[in-house]
Parts: sequence; C-alpha cells; structure tokens
Amino acid sequence: MFIDIHTHHTENTSDTWSMLNLKKGDSPLKHPCSIGLHPWDLQKETMTEAFSFIKNQASMAEVYAIGECGLDISCNTEWSLQVKVFQWHIALSNQVKKPLIVHAVRSHQDILQLLKKFQHQQPVIFHGVNHKGIDKLWQAGHFVSFGKALMNPKSEAAKAFKTVASDSFFLETDNAELDLKTIYEVAAQIKQVPIEQMKTMVEQNFNTIFAR
Repeated sequence: MFIDIHTHHTENTSDTWSMLNLKKGDSPLKHPCSIGLHPWDLQKETMTEAFSFIKNQASMAEVYAIGECGLDISCNTEWSLQVKVFQWHIALSNQVKKPLIVHAVRSHQDILQLLKKFQHQQPVIFHGVNHKGIDKLWQAGHFVSFGKALMNPKSEAAKAFKTVASDSFFLETDNAELDLKTIYEVAAQIKQVPIEQMKTMVEQNFNTIFAR
C-alpha cells in the first residue's frame, strides 16, 4: 500500500491510502482526513467559532489527526495568536488522543519547546520538512514527513532522508501536482532499497501511531 500522510488532493485507490487535509468550514467526508487551523488562516474575530467547529469534528472516526497546525514566522499572522492557537491544538490532540500534524517555518525549536511546555503526549508529524536540522526532530522522538523536496538531490530534505531512521518518517504529496508513487520511487532510490521495502517502512510507521 502507498500511504500519503498529508495531501490536499483526494486519492484513495486500491493501492493508495491518503489523508486529506481539512480546515475550518470543511466537513469530514467518508474519507480519512486531518483537521485543524493553519497559521496562515487565523483571524482573531473568528477564533471562538473556529475552535468550536474543529473541536466538534475532531472526534469523528474519519479524522485521523489534528492539523495541520503550527507556527510560521514568514506569514502575516500575529505571532502571539499563532502560539495561542497552536497551544489549543496541543490540548485538543491530547484530549481526543490523536496525532498532531505540524506546519513549521523557521519555528521548529519554538514548536519543540511548546510541545514540552504544554506536555503533549501524542505522536507528532512534522510535515513537508526541508530545512537544516531535520535530524533533531526525529532524534527527539517525532516523525518527519518528506514530499516534493526529495526530487531535488541538493535539497535539505534529500540530504536528511539518507540518514533518517526507518521508524521515523512518512511520505506525502501535500499540495504538489505530483504522483505519490514518484515520491516513493525517489525515496527508495535515496535509501537504496526496493520500493516494496519503502512501502513496508511507511506502513509500519503508520501502524505504530494510527493503530485502531
């Protein structure tokens, strides 16, 4: 089975399982999904309503994870609001006992500190990683998810993927117009393993944190 741990495109076939990313206003369909508030989309005026909507959806069987959520230093959203909302996602993840899918832009250390400060107890997946220091995330006990950046052999993602522990990663398409199987093929080439072994690695990681 090919597993796409984070995508904005619906594609579940006989050999592909994908987790669709939803946000406020999207209602879970009969399709595996995650749901959360992206730091780009935060507005003080609608936070109470948004919190209520996400919380009501979070316990549904179709919702496998909370997010994507996190911190993004490059966006226009007020930093204090980003931190407050991320703290709320941490609490919700603990409450419903579902993993957290994290969006992080130049904020990985801040996120690690907040996860510790607010005693997050569920698995964490840092999605779309492509920066220096990826190894620090999985060495801290978290999962890292690789996507389109693997296609560039000079990217930080491609460099990190060579040494990432087999029990610490996922693969994803995110919003890229790219076939998931192509990402798996490149990942297998980087790791110098057969594609079937790459599929097995990801499946084992999926079963570790999403066993139902």
